[in-house]
Amino acid sequence: MRSGKGGMAVTVVVVGYAAAMALVALVIATAGDSNALGMLLLFGPRWLLVFPWLLLVPLAFVASRWVALTAAVGAVVTLFWVSGFEIPVLSAIWRRGGVVRPLRIVTYNTDRSASLASRIAVDMVTWDADVIVMQDCAPEVGAAMKASSFPGTPYEVFLDSEFCIATRLPLRSPVQLDGTRKDGRALQFVVTWQGTPVQLATVHLPSPRNALWAARKGSTDLLEQSVRVRSGASRAATHWILRPETPAAVIVAGDFNVPAEAQVLREDWAPLRNAFSEAGWGFGHTMFAGRHRVRIDHVLVSEAFSVRGARVLSGYPSEHQPVVADVTLESR
Repeated sequence: MRSGKGGMAVTVVVVGYAAAMALVALVIATAGDSNALGMLLLFGPRWLLVFPWLLLVPLAFVASRWVALTAAVGAVVTLFWVSGFEIPVLSAIWRRGGVVRPLRIVTYNTDRSASLASRIAVDMVTWDADVIVMQDCAPEVGAAMKASSFPGTPYEVFLDSEFCIATRLPLRSPVQLDGTRKDGRALQFVVTWQGTPVQLATVHLPSPRNALWAARKGSTDLLEQSVRVRSGASRAATHWILRPETPAAVIVAGDFNVPAEAQVLREDWAPLRNAFSEAGWGFGHTMFAGRHRVRIDHVLVSEAFSVRGARVLSGYPSEHQPVVADVTLESR
């Protein structure tokens, strides 16, 4: 083990960085999306905080055993509780490869990309999804979806000023729009899957983009306002979607504009589980803006479902990328 000034310097850096990461994890867990500091941490490049451990962990093993243990714990805290890295839970791994075909959901904020229209028919065949929900869907894309023909079960397509919905499951009720708030949109409908009514909903909560850009220029005033607006829209959506008469099988997918650690998801949507958090692998970033990346598009499911798998696709012409989730009914 190394002693002297070199060993002491390594000890101070490792212990200091581990303590800082523990503090960041605590702020994320307690503040989340509830104040300006929580927003800055949630939407910041948290995954970069893992990389210093690539140097600090080997150095810590040279210093002493207890410093090495501190580094190992700090690296784990940073990877999972600070950076949001996900690994599938054992139950999700065991369910993979079952004999029952899962219900496949795709959610995708297309950023009004009209160029998606030229490829959407091929994408829909590739996804092989039972339900596709798109937010910020350009009219050209919606028209292309309606005009496309597919082998096997055809899709029924619904278009709204923002949403494009395609389902090949029998509809139990027509599409309904939530017009109660202008700062957040939601849409829901009921389908039948394997003889069970399933309520599906898609949401698009208000974006923090303007507030975050203002914060980069030194003004944090809009951050608190962004928190209030998004929290109000989230509560309105949950009150509308998760009503007492709602079927037990519920799936909500869309652009929530908050990472998985945000209080908006942990509190307002507490009755539902995050599919990628349960069965995904990696950081799962769904929105890319230059060097900035964050996981803000989610598929949430009720306890009636088991999650077989979840992944984020890549190579699509927008800042956001599609999220795919495979689920089955718990009793199946």
